[in-house]
Amino acid sequence: MSKLWYKLVRLYVKLGLRSYFQKTQVFGLENIPKNHAILFVGNHRNGLIDPIMIATTNPNIHLFLTRASAFKNKIADVLLRSINMIPIYRIRDGIDRIEKNHAIFEACHHEFEKNGTVLIFPEGNHGLPRRVRQLTKGFARIAFGYFDNYPNAKLYIVPVGINYTNMQKKGSAVAVYYGKPISVRDYYKPNDDKKAIDSIKEKVSDSLKELTTQIDDLENHDKIERVLVENGIDFLNPIDANKKIDEIDNWDIPISAPTHKDSFYQNSIRFLFNLNSLLPILLWRSLKDKPKDIVLIPTFLFGLSLGLLPLYYLLISAAISCFINSYWGFVYFIGSVLLVLLYKNSIYTDSLTTNIPN
Repeated sequence: MSKLWYKLVRLYVKLGLRSYFQKTQVFGLENIPKNHAILFVGNHRNGLIDPIMIATTNPNIHLFLTRASAFKNKIADVLLRSINMIPIYRIRDGIDRIEKNHAIFEACHHEFEKNGTVLIFPEGNHGLPRRVRQLTKGFARIAFGYFDNYPNAKLYIVPVGINYTNMQKKGSAVAVYYGKPISVRDYYKPNDDKKAIDSIKEKVSDSLKELTTQIDDLENHDKIERVLVENGIDFLNPIDANKKIDEIDNWDIPISAPTHKDSFYQNSIRFLFNLNSLLPILLWRSLKDKPKDIVLIPTFLFGLSLGLLPLYYLLISAAISCFINSYWGFVYFIGSVLLVLLYKNSIYTDSLTTNIPN
């Protein structure tokens, strides 16, 4: 029953993503080893949308490690665990909580023993800048701990790079890159644990940096990003983006502010969508400042869109069916779904992650 529930949720969320992002691209699925234990390691910029993107582009992930703070709410705890997410604790969660990770690591090893797969985000947090932050050593301890218990086993790490044009806005685009597998055994040194951890952290970090755009100069991050946008860089192609970053020596070149004027069609679609979704939009505007972390706003918006809009349209459709007839109720619901898709495709979204959504 749990597997069926997970598949249904995955299908529903996947359909929801089609109405949220204008375009989703997936590369490198052929790099994933067949019938082997795998630890997927992803970069982390966009809250819960990051694991959702990997889960919906790769059907073979059995366990998701998610930061423990996401499980504080009892309802969230039940829901997240029902879709194979389990908490992993960080030092900031308290030393007493860290000890709970032993059971989490054992759960991962149990999956590996069955040639199962686990997903983890070793940066430990998320952030707007287009870069891979320093990796924590938790993923390495999980991987090497498996070899401590099963010396003759095989385990691969597959790095996953997630690239957004503008993750802060609905209607943007995303590309997911699955990198070349890394054999954990090649880095396993039971007699020199520190060297082994440092080596595999460096290898995985370098791999993630190849699969994502890297703007390491945080002080000038926004300026560099704007220059790249001015040069027409496609952030869905990290190879070209990183090459351009290496080529440009002067980031002080004059740039023009991106300008865009919506067409009559775009304005008309937006007006019809807003009119048809008035109550959910008003609710969103009243709640959008609730997340203290602005990086979680897209997750918050996606969650509301996924749960609230379909329910709202179904209620209106049911009311039309009761007071008029079921035919027009059905027409209204289908029309509303089509309007959502038209609205998504009519949105203009630039590629500046420093923008805050309205």
